[in-house]
Amino acid sequence: MGKISTRFIIVFFSSLLAGFVVIQYSWVQSLQESRLEKFKMHMQTGIHQTVMDLPLKRSNHLTSSVFEAVLHRNFSINEMGNIPFEFSFVSDSGHFASRGFNEKLQYDSSSLTLTYLLESNEWKNLPDEMLVVVIPVWKKYALKNMLWIIAALVTLTLMVVVSFIFAFVFIKRRQQSFYKKRDNVIKDMLQQLETPLCTVSVAAESLRNVQVMHDAGKINYYQQVINEENRRMNEQVSKILRDFEE
Repeated sequence: MGKISTRFIIVFFSSLLAGFVVIQYSWVQSLQESRLEKFKMHMQTGIHQTVMDLPLKRSNHLTSSVFEAVLHRNFSINEMGNIPFEFSFVSDSGHFASRGFNEKLQYDSSSLTLTYLLESNEWKNLPDEMLVVVIPVWKKYALKNMLWIIAALVTLTLMVVVSFIFAFVFIKRRQQSFYKKRDNVIKDMLQQLETPLCTVSVAAESLRNVQVMHDAGKINYYQQVINEENRRMNEQVSKILRDFEE
């Protein structure tokens, strides 16, 4: 019975813990997606502000350093000032890019590439100007503030596991103590009842003796012995039961 109970408790807690971890994981995934989407929106807002701030239709008057400075400023306004980025600006009149920009960077799965197309040329039906901004390893920066959340969840999970282990060990020790006390009580009871039972058995056997059956004094004596031992056994049983209840 004890083994079955122990297995049931372990399986039950393991199921609860698995469900708890799954819920945590789903919540973290949802939070990650929300943060990534918010990060992307802030970057898009900064790029849009840059497009509005600079005279992009006269891009020949712009330089890479000026463009980068304006992007940095607008990203800072949107709380993204420390985010490393590369950019490229292409127009009919020219092209310039940041020093670290290259085509391969745009297709890196770990990078976020944002493209901004301006008004089309009416005759060519092609975009006159295009701005490409690439944020390398963008997820690292978007999710960096989640480390403390993940650490808190891991700590909470460990606390739950440790609490269960302590509770389980405490219950097992109490159970073992109970069984040990029960065994000791039963053993002590048997030892204490052994002598009175033997005495009662001898007295009862003596009453069946022919000589004793015709002797009223001996009959009375053995009856007193039986009554006395019976009283002692009742007292001992009552005492043992009291000790067991404690």
